[in-house]
Amino acid sequence: MPTASPSQRLPHLSPHTQRRYRRFMALLQKLSPALAARVGLWLFLRPARRQLDAADLPLLDQARRSTLPCAGLSLCVYQWGDGPRHAVLLHGWGSHAPRLAPLVAALLKTGWRVTAFDAPAHGRSTGSHSSLPQFEQALLAVLARHGPADLLIGHSLGALAIAMCLGEDRIAPPPRGAVLISMPSGVPFLMERYQQMFGIAPRTAEQFLRLFMRRFGEAPQHFVAQRVAAGLHPPLLLIHDQGDDVVPDAHSAALAQAVPGATIHHTHGLGHSALLRDAATIDLIVRFAQGLP
Repeated sequence: MPTASPSQRLPHLSPHTQRRYRRFMALLQKLSPALAARVGLWLFLRPARRQLDAADLPLLDQARRSTLPCAGLSLCVYQWGDGPRHAVLLHGWGSHAPRLAPLVAALLKTGWRVTAFDAPAHGRSTGSHSSLPQFEQALLAVLARHGPADLLIGHSLGALAIAMCLGEDRIAPPPRGAVLISMPSGVPFLMERYQQMFGIAPRTAEQFLRLFMRRFGEAPQHFVAQRVAAGLHPPLLLIHDQGDDVVPDAHSAALAQAVPGATIHHTHGLGHSALLRDAATIDLIVRFAQGLP
C-alpha cells in the first residue's frame, strides 16, 4: 500500500501550524504518552474550517439551502438546478461544498441538477470533530433525503467516502457513474502521515491505535478502498495530479488497477486541490458525466 512521504503536507494546515503542533506533541509525549495519544486523536479528528472564497459567493447565493439532521448534527445542504439527471458532490477534509462551485456551475450549464453538502464539522454543518465514517454517514443521509443520484463526485476524503459506500453496496440504487479526485488509499495512510508529521513516537502510536479502535470498532485497515474494490464497477473515473503533495497519485493508480474498466487521468502541476478549479479537468468531468448511460 502507498505510504506517506516526509515531503508531504497536511491539507489546510500551514507549515507554521504544523511545526507548532509538532513541538507541542513532543512536549506532551515526554510528560505522558497516554495523554499525548488522547490529544493526538482529538487533533486528528478535528478539521480546520475553511473560509469562503469571494469568487464562490454568487453561485452560493443561487443555491436552495436546507438543513438535514444526521446523527445528532445538522448538515448544510445546497441544491441547484432542476435537470433530469442528478449529481451529488462531496468535498474533502478541511474544505466545504462551496469550494466545488466551478464544477457545480459547469454541470448546471449542461443540464444537471446538483446537490452538495458540508460534511460534519465542515462549512456550515455543525460539529467540532469528523471522520471517514461520519463522511459516509452524511453521504448516505443526503442520498436518502435528496437522492437517488446518477453521478457521485468526491474529492480527497469525500472520494474515499464514496468509494467505501459504493464498494460495500450501501447506496441503492447505485449511481450511473462516479468520479474520485485526489483520493487517499485509506485511513492507515492518513494515520501514518499524521503521525510522521506530528512526530508521534511508537509508544504513543500504540495507545493512539487502541483509542481509535475503541472509538470506531474497527482497525484502520478496515477503512481502505482496496478492501472494497471488488464492489466497485465502471463507469468510474479517477483523477489525480502527479505532483500531489498531500496524497501521492499512486493511491488512485492502485485502485484503478484493482477495478477492471476504471479510467484514470493524471494532471500535472495542479497539486491536491487546484484541479477542482482547473478548466480542463472540469471539462473532462463534464464529458464523463454526459457520456454516462
